[in-house]
Amino acid sequence: MSGQIPQWSYSRLTTYEGCPKKAYYSCVKKIREPGNKYMERGKEVHKNCEDYIRGHIEELPTAQLKDFQEGFDLLRKMYLEGSVICEGDWAFDKNWQSTGWFDSETWGRAKVDAFVHDASVPTQARVIDFKTGKYEGNQESHREQCELYGAVVLARYPEVETITTEMWYLDHNKIERYIYNRDSIKARKEKINERAIIMTTAEDFPANPSSFRCKWCYFGKERICPDRYD
Repeated sequence: MSGQIPQWSYSRLTTYEGCPKKAYYSCVKKIREPGNKYMERGKEVHKNCEDYIRGHIEELPTAQLKDFQEGFDLLRKMYLEGSVICEGDWAFDKNWQSTGWFDSETWGRAKVDAFVHDASVPTQARVIDFKTGKYEGNQESHREQCELYGAVVLARYPEVETITTEMWYLDHNKIERYIYNRDSIKARKEKINERAIIMTTAEDFPANPSSFRCKWCYFGKERICPDRYD
């Protein structure tokens, strides 16, 4: 088994670290996994958030979103003022310098639900990620995701000195908030950079089977993977 995964994102990285062979089927062999009702709901909720912030709809459509009414109203106001970017597609090269999403030198990618950068306070910025579904058990991976957002913002916007990253858990009326500056993000950026290098230079993708992991893996359930745990 050979090939490489030349670009990474946080979701690709965690897939690879959980089971390199699953990453191989998904990213090298390009076998698409079917969606499910939870993914479809997540897409619908994200679309509702984006539409409200952009002013395309007048009301937040669900009770869960209305729990965050004040926050969404502020994002909507700041979007109209030009201080919020919705659904940003951020890409960067091996030096963490900005590139286009599909540029040949693109190495890493991150999708951002809402980016807040007020020109009147240029040294500060916020990244907001809208989360649906499970809260418990995901905090560590979500914190790492915030570290990636922080590293990308501070590389992308040289005038920013402090970045606030927020996870809005829309089904649980919770917000987790992490604040970074250039000093505090340095070691975190180096750590995730090292992990990404390991993944994007790998040429062998061994399976990491287990009863739990294979039970929920599409490639195991469909018997695509010969190393699945039966």
